[in-house]
Amino acid sequence: MKTKQWICGLSLALLAATTQLACQSKTEKKSEEVREEYKDVVEEQKEGDTSEVREEQAELDSARQDYRELAKDSTRKE
Repeated sequence: MKTKQWICGLSLALLAATTQLACQSKTEKKSEEVREEYKDVVEEQKEGDTSEVREEQAELDSARQDYRELAKDSTRKE
């Protein structure tokens, strides 16, 4: 009986750990997206095309908002 309890306990611990890692990877992916969008904005600013800068800035703002919402949701569930 004890072996079955140990297996069940370890299985639950493994499930909890993998779920936590999955949530972290989502926020990491979003933060990487924000970094990439920021780099795009900087590149367009260097080129000097204001319409492209506005478009890239809008994408950056959207990515930041998505990241904030995902981060807020992940902290709420814990």
